[in-house]
Amino acid sequence: MFIRSDQLDQLEKCDSIRYIKVITGVRRCGKTILLRQVKDSLRRCGVANNQIHFFNFSQLHRQQLADWQSLINLISKKLIENKVNYLFLDELDQLDHVPAFLQEIIKHRNVSLYITATSRSFLARLAPLQSRLVIIPVLPLSFAEFCQHHRQPANEHTLYQYLNVGGFPFAQDVRDQLTRENYLDGVFNTTLVNGFAKHGTLCNPFLTKQLAIFVAGQLGLPINASRAVSGLKKIGVPASSKTLSTYLTLLADTYLFYPCHELDLTTNRVKPTNAKYYPVDPSLRNYLTNQKGVLSQANLEALLFIELVRRGYSVYANKRFTFIADRHQQRTYIQFSYSIRNQHEYDQAIASLRSLPVDCQKQLIVLRIADILSQDPAVPMSLLTDWLIENQSV
Repeated sequence: MFIRSDQLDQLEKCDSIRYIKVITGVRRCGKTILLRQVKDSLRRCGVANNQIHFFNFSQLHRQQLADWQSLINLISKKLIENKVNYLFLDELDQLDHVPAFLQEIIKHRNVSLYITATSRSFLARLAPLQSRLVIIPVLPLSFAEFCQHHRQPANEHTLYQYLNVGGFPFAQDVRDQLTRENYLDGVFNTTLVNGFAKHGTLCNPFLTKQLAIFVAGQLGLPINASRAVSGLKKIGVPASSKTLSTYLTLLADTYLFYPCHELDLTTNRVKPTNAKYYPVDPSLRNYLTNQKGVLSQANLEALLFIELVRRGYSVYANKRFTFIADRHQQRTYIQFSYSIRNQHEYDQAIASLRSLPVDCQKQLIVLRIADILSQDPAVPMSLLTDWLIENQSV
């Protein structure tokens, strides 16, 4: 079992009954495993078994989920008086009346609450409890975690392996390609079925999968519903813009894809349409497009985007820069180049970064670079494999 040390550290820092710890992310990325690791840590610290309570809401029948007050009574009976109780509610987004349910739970003054969810819209439902929430995003294993798990150096060969195996925990020790593909098929299909159920949307898994295949094949290109309609029409799959707009929202809501909207630097406003969509894990794109994950500009750009998201940045696209990343009221302008072979290509790569004011934070990231005669000291440069492993802030 791989230890998610970063997330465990975050959870330990907010281990208080005041906070509701919300662990979110795509299905099968390791949220439940993380809860078990928290439980193990508590036991090692001397917390008794009868103070730890685990409920998996995905295993409850629809009738049980509808009667949330009976669930409150069941949980309340298990709580130990005069001691801190650690309550783990796995896949709580299966429940309809979440705010009312949690309001009743937190009336108990001796409960440290941990919950997991697999949709972005779930966080909006928790708005009445905003002041008490601590959000811990969980994604599939990063490249750094992949290297650590497999005890491999951070080089192009390992990067190629990562692009093909991906970061889903179960896939790490699967050697058979067919088994891995069947696993990803299960992840994708169960995510769609659950997503449709939560949204109350008419279920058309075939159309949604065709849309996902189209989006995965347009990596790094802006997409909207109209463009998706045209793309699917070419392969004989008719659909309306309204339907595909709903399904695009579903793909993002379930964390299968992350939208990257364009930021207009003139107005400092985000354009609501024509977002780029990046898959949460490289193996997902391979599964959808039936292609191997090669070391290409598009694949590595997607990897870079997801890593920035993992590190807590709000990430935007822009015509002049690969990405603009905001975090802690600090903006960083990022340019990514697959290869820089000479001084001319280097000067071209950093031209937009050079045009920025001196006090702007900027970063050039490259996969391969030849000897450069003159490097601009005002533009920090990193090899992608080094940046993915060592640099926790841009």
